[in-house]
Amino acid sequence: MAIYDRWHKTESGRKVKSPEYGCTARWQVRWRDQAGRQRKKAFATQAQATQFDAKVKTQLADGSYVDPAAGQVTFRSFAEDWRKHRDHDATTAARVEANLRNHAYSDDARGGRTPCGGPSIGDYPLRVLAQRPSILQAWIAGMPLGANTRLLVIGYVSQVFKAAVADRIITANPLKADSIQRPAPVRTEAIPWTAAQVAAVAARMQPPRLAALPYLGAACGLRQGELFGLAAGELDFLRRTLHVDTQLKLVDGAWVFGPLKNWKTTKSRDIPIDEPVLSIMAEHVRQFPPVAVTLPWGKPDGRPVTRELMFTVDGHQVERNIANWWWQKAWKAAGIPERGPRLNGMHVLRHTAASAWLSAGMNIAKVAALLGDTKEVVLKTYAHFMPEDDDHARSVMRTFFGALEAAENTASASDVTRAAR
Repeated sequence: MAIYDRWHKTESGRKVKSPEYGCTARWQVRWRDQAGRQRKKAFATQAQATQFDAKVKTQLADGSYVDPAAGQVTFRSFAEDWRKHRDHDATTAARVEANLRNHAYSDDARGGRTPCGGPSIGDYPLRVLAQRPSILQAWIAGMPLGANTRLLVIGYVSQVFKAAVADRIITANPLKADSIQRPAPVRTEAIPWTAAQVAAVAARMQPPRLAALPYLGAACGLRQGELFGLAAGELDFLRRTLHVDTQLKLVDGAWVFGPLKNWKTTKSRDIPIDEPVLSIMAEHVRQFPPVAVTLPWGKPDGRPVTRELMFTVDGHQVERNIANWWWQKAWKAAGIPERGPRLNGMHVLRHTAASAWLSAGMNIAKVAALLGDTKEVVLKTYAHFMPEDDDHARSVMRTFFGALEAAENTASASDVTRAAR
């Protein structure tokens, strides 16, 4: 590394003025980065140049060097490269792309705003965003989204900055700055249905070949895509077990069969099932035999897979949007109270199963295995379904102090006997 005076040069042993004499940035630091490329940066004073020279020497020596020019890449450019090389499943990849496009990148027609109307950060260089967290705070505050959705988008953007730090393009994730204020998450407790409500909705489901769906969902805690992807043979009537290893999902506008949501840790699961739901499902199969449906596996151009689906409509798979419309009509006709957005969606069947299992005292680890989730998620989502824990705690203390109370009663009886004598 070296510091050069741009105002002067040496000719025949004499210092003379250079063509750059009088320029604002007189002092220039030159160095080679870790890849051996020539770098340079100019400063107004010699003190500034000396300080920078020492800093870069230290960074090159301890491995913390970050190329100042690398931070000029825009957030959008880096984020697009990042997401295209992530090992996301097709559904997650589509969700990440849509959230960045709609809530981080600018819409050319809106002049610095996102397609959804919020402020954009896509055209800012990473270096600028890293140095000015206030830009990101304004972006967070201006997103026209609910708190939970904003937190989701912030999470994706934070992953991009984390990758930029790992690549040594910036030195720190600006979303981790103390000045950044994130919205508080909105917690909505899952509210289960009663058995009577499940039956009432089932009686009103249209078309009739979907009437058994609420019973099976509430008995086994299945996700919607798992219900729609269920095939003949996976419900074992003799062993009273339901095997789940596939779901129906929408990827890039096409319906496909695919692995379960938590496929990286749980490839399949077996769920115990008993009367009266077994009888309901036996009658369902008798009236509406499974239908063979062929769809690609995992992605629109995946290999064709044929499954004999337990629930179909007009010989085809049950599509989510249509099913949700039928579902809403059924629970409203059953007189179930409105509980806010999505709280009466088909996912309530999963909540109902979790509620029944946990309130009966089943182990959290076992419930998590039946749901295909982690213990942490089950505890976070369904802890309020375990009111018996309070009663159990009271019972334990009642037994604990019961011996003391018995001893006191015995002592009192002895005192009375002695007084009577």
